[in-house]
Amino acid sequence: MHTTPSSSLPSVQETAGTSFFSLDVLRGLAVFGILVTSIWAFAGFAANERAFYLLAPSHGGNYKLLAIISLLFESKMTALLALAFGAGMVLFLQKKEHPVALNGTDVFMRQQIWFILLGLFLSLVILWPDELLYHFGITGILLFAFWKLPARSLFIGALVCTCIYAGKNYWNYADDKTAHQKYIAVTVIEKKFKKDSADRAIKNRADSAKDPLNAKTILAKNKITDSLAKKKDTLTSKQAEEKGKWEGLVKSLKYDSAKTVAQNKSMRAGYSKIWFYLKGRSQTKESTWLYSIGVWDLGSMMFLGMALLGIGFFSRRFSASTYFLVALGCIIAGLALGWFRFHTNQLRLPDYTKFIETHSLPYNQFLPLEQLLSATGYASLVMWLLQVKVFSWFWKSLADVGRMALSNYILQTIICAFIFYGYGLGFFGRFKQWELYFIVAEICLVQVVFSVLWLRFYRMGPIEWAIRSLMYRKKLPLKKQPDTSFIN
Repeated sequence: MHTTPSSSLPSVQETAGTSFFSLDVLRGLAVFGILVTSIWAFAGFAANERAFYLLAPSHGGNYKLLAIISLLFESKMTALLALAFGAGMVLFLQKKEHPVALNGTDVFMRQQIWFILLGLFLSLVILWPDELLYHFGITGILLFAFWKLPARSLFIGALVCTCIYAGKNYWNYADDKTAHQKYIAVTVIEKKFKKDSADRAIKNRADSAKDPLNAKTILAKNKITDSLAKKKDTLTSKQAEEKGKWEGLVKSLKYDSAKTVAQNKSMRAGYSKIWFYLKGRSQTKESTWLYSIGVWDLGSMMFLGMALLGIGFFSRRFSASTYFLVALGCIIAGLALGWFRFHTNQLRLPDYTKFIETHSLPYNQFLPLEQLLSATGYASLVMWLLQVKVFSWFWKSLADVGRMALSNYILQTIICAFIFYGYGLGFFGRFKQWELYFIVAEICLVQVVFSVLWLRFYRMGPIEWAIRSLMYRKKLPLKKQPDTSFIN
């Protein structure tokens, strides 16, 4: 089943004038799913606040709601979007005809550059550090060289990236173990200093008691000796740094109400203060995180999307029962790994020292596999539901959202920034966790109505049209032509 030309986030993905309806649905689902967890950072329900519920002695409704959202949505919707992007990337590059005389490679590279610029706009102007367009733009360029590989090689690429991502998580944990070992070594030295100081005090008292007549002289002499010993029995700057590094790491995992107060104050302030407050986070996400973790994270799912397209997954090549069984197996496995991650994280937060001494693997060791399995399971579930033809009206509406995914993603980013940031309505940190999902539902409903109505009169979303016009350096038609076929 096919539909009219569509756009995706962050790609304008077509093939010979058509696009897969299933990919449109997946994009729409992913864009809404991403909002479910990104609303945490927008609204001030950050890791510090989530730690409060995870560390609470009793697990009430907030804890259970957090667990459900984490198991079903956290990191999985971005993975699903990357999967759809990988498939759409191949479709776009396979396209033979373009509005102007350009080959697919030139147009694709132009497209990726515009996504990078849009990502920087969201990050540095709208002030959304967790935007995705920049990351998808960079990763798409890096994966361009592999798009013609056969499906088997692409599956291998997905597994290799997944393993490297998992290895990165272990590497970071190994760094923490090393930091902990250095901390232990410093504490051993400190204990020796304390013992030496106590031994000197005992010796001084004993010397004074042996010769009461010369007690003052002895005390003065011992005071000089103690002063010299204390200078020697002081941590070096390197040792103090190693001790502080571990203590800071442990402290960062604890709930800190002062951190919440400072964050709320900064994010409810004016534009310039918010900009400076988020600058470091944006720089880290667009550089360090992307090149050390992000390219492997997103790359694994893009490779998988390419491979699934190659075996006919999105064109309903397989039977409904096959899609159902794949969905069931992958979702169950993904949930099991998600439970391991969530449960192990609860052991890590209260006492990271104890955790690192008793656990050989980090809490997020299997997150890459969890994402891969869950995204595959969700995609298979959608394919099964499309195959059995239930909720057709719902899938049509979701496909419209997916066809305008780039516009909808940017729109929901602007809406959330306006609602929560100080340069807008300033509701940052003022909503309870469960209230945030009502806001998510309202935004999703507005975007469904907007997408359905817009596509009745226009060929594509407004941002999709602007990007395509910039890509081709030509103003493309946006309005649909009236259907006059009935006249004939």
